[in-house]
Amino acid sequence: MLAFLSGAITGGGLIIAVGAQNSFLLEQALKRHYAFPIALLFIVSDALSIALGAFGLGLILQSHDWLLSVSRWAGVGFLVWFAWGKWRASFQEEHLILEQVGKRLALWPLCMMGFAVTWLNPHFYLDTMILMGSLANQWQGDKWAFVLGGITASVVWFLSLALVGKMCAKWLEKAAFWRWFNRVNALLIWSIALKIATQPM
Repeated sequence: MLAFLSGAITGGGLIIAVGAQNSFLLEQALKRHYAFPIALLFIVSDALSIALGAFGLGLILQSHDWLLSVSRWAGVGFLVWFAWGKWRASFQEEHLILEQVGKRLALWPLCMMGFAVTWLNPHFYLDTMILMGSLANQWQGDKWAFVLGGITASVVWFLSLALVGKMCAKWLEKAAFWRWFNRVNALLIWSIALKIATQPM
């Protein structure tokens, strides 16, 4: 039980920290656009990454700096491009903003975008596979209880975020809200990209 609670608290603290995953899921929830499938994608990704870290894959990544370097710059490039699209969209005319909000992509390309937001983000590997995996291995016989705690935190957080966003959607349908949501979102993602580009790995 102690290992489970430790995994849940540690995982929850890492997941709740504002990031590209959270902003992407919140946006889809506010648009009432496949929020729960996206949440499920993020949960499965977290579970897979934490489990692989517990199996020792995080140690392999740490011993091959070039893998983290490739992940870093691919992630920075993707996040800069993704944020630029949000920033540019925020300056469109009102009817175009509302048209974009109401636009419904097919589930497959949306999941691919969610996959990219997750697996092209170096923080995802550092937080789940390397940090959570390393901490899990410190629990020895209770390692998988720690892993289960981390996965449980992911389930609770992402499903809650999807649900709250969907419940608030009907009050946030004006163009002015989405104009500023896109700007704040872009600045947030650019700050994440800058942090990834400048911090030592």
